[in-house]
Formats: sequence, C-alpha cells, structure tokens
Amino acid sequence: MIIGVTGGSGAGKSALASLLGHETIDADRVYHKIFEENGDLKNELINRFGTCGRKELADIVFAGKEKLDELNSITFKYVLSAIEEMIVLAGGDMVIDAPLLFESGLDEKCDFTVAVLAESELRIKRIMARDHLSREKAEMRINAQKPDEFYIKRADHVVCNNGEDLTDVARKLKDRIRESGRRGSQD
Repeated sequence: MIIGVTGGSGAGKSALASLLGHETIDADRVYHKIFEENGDLKNELINRFGTCGRKELADIVFAGKEKLDELNSITFKYVLSAIEEMIVLAGGDMVIDAPLLFESGLDEKCDFTVAVLAESELRIKRIMARDHLSREKAEMRINAQKPDEFYIKRADHVVCNNGEDLTDVARKLKDRIRESGRRGSQD
C-alpha cells in the first residue's frame, strides 16, 4: 500500500510520515538530490530564473505564485521520474512525503492520501525554527502555498497537527486506513 502525505510547510507532514511504519520517500530530499546532481535541471533553472542557487531561487519563487508555478513545471518531471523508479524498486508498502502531492499528480500513485494541517501561527513558528528564517520569509512561504481547503477537498484523510502527540494519531490513522480498505474518509 502506498500512502501519500501532504500539507503546507510547517504543518508536520514529515513527522507524521515517519510514524506510519513504512519505508518513506521524501519528495523534498529527492528534489534536493536531483538539484545537486542533474546538470539538465540546473541548466533549465538558469535559463528561466538566471540562477540555480537554492537560496536565490527561494527568494524568487516564494515572492509570487507565478514564479513558484514555473519552478514546479520545470522540476516536476525530474522528481516524478525519480520517485516512480523508487516505487518500482521498493515494491511494497511505503509512504510518500510530498508537499506537492496533488499538484504534481503523484497522488495518482497512492492508495490513500493524508493531508496534515496546522494553525498558521504554529506553522510560521515551526518554519522559522526549522529553516532559520525571519517571520516575513516564513509568512511568504505559507502565502505562496495552497490554503487548507485545497487539501481538505482532495485528501482521503485529514489530520490536524496543532501540537498533539502524533504517535497516537499515526496509529489511529493506520487502523482507519486498514479498516476502510477504500478511499474517501476524512478524520
């Protein structure tokens, strides 16, 4: 079974994904590895944005939705190809931790999808602490992402992560997924 976990930055999707008990594919790590190693991707980024530096790209794309969409249109094909190979090689139960699960179409590879949501202020604090960003930059990241309603409408399961212990949440979620055997219920 393949479970896709998604949500906005700072919501806690990676924390939940790590507790679901399967091999995990972290789409952000896949992207960063490709970013470092793939000359074709770097050339496309330089041609479009004038840089392939991660910090400079972040400053450009999180300043406006159009730029973020352009970055995603370039990177999706590389990331999806790598993740599809990883799925084939793993051949079993796994969790795909992907902030852009629905936008990339990666949800089509999943048996179940889970959206992790959290209050905006908590997300800002988590992003600031995790990425050592100013409040302004953390807010820019959140504002460049989809609203909670986007995830709620698309996900099979929704988990709110406002600071509670995710261990019990993950256990209950695994039980619900096993019991339901089908897509379409929300927590």
